[in-house]
Amino acid sequence: MFLNNSMSNSGCGCSSRSGNMECQNFGPFLAIDAACLPPLQPTTEGSIIPFSSGITPVVLTSLVTGLIATPSLIGFGTAVPGVTLLGETLDLSGVVTEAFTVPRAGNITGLSASFSTTLAVTLIGSTTVTATIYRAPAGSTVYTATTATVNLAPPFTGVIALGTTAFGSGSFAPVPVTAGDKLVMVYSITTAGVAVAQVLTGTASAGITIQ
Repeated sequence: MFLNNSMSNSGCGCSSRSGNMECQNFGPFLAIDAACLPPLQPTTEGSIIPFSSGITPVVLTSLVTGLIATPSLIGFGTAVPGVTLLGETLDLSGVVTEAFTVPRAGNITGLSASFSTTLAVTLIGSTTVTATIYRAPAGSTVYTATTATVNLAPPFTGVIALGTTAFGSGSFAPVPVTAGDKLVMVYSITTAGVAVAQVLTGTASAGITIQ
């Protein structure tokens, strides 16, 4: 940066047709070198809501059919394992839900999730961990799966060592939410290639964006 205390008559707002050719609008004038300006940072919109299972183990089970048996709810440092899923619906009456209430209308536009095993296990077939946001309208304890969902990769198969991790980032159409809606993060597993019930235990963390 530098200060310039003088300007030409034509550059300081004085008319050259004036009888007095002297300019009275002397500085200081501030000129900024473009090299001194910080680069523009990309702007982001929306709020990030974090989820973590904390010290509570996440226990995920599948049926012999390969479908979900019991998922776990992920909150803000705790988890609730062993809830009952009926199709795409969770009735959480009387259950510690780990849900939070939406304060204003918006859209869920992003979801990222990870899962790390805390018990070594041998799995038959291919087991996929899925993270999904479930929503209940204001005044209800019945939650329904939304399209804010992601399958984590890679799938778990064979001998699974302690600390094996899968990750996923979802791509989906914006999911509208309104003030008063309750949202909960649900982790589950499905199994392909074998008719054997599977169990996977670990820790989970995720985050969603609401714009």
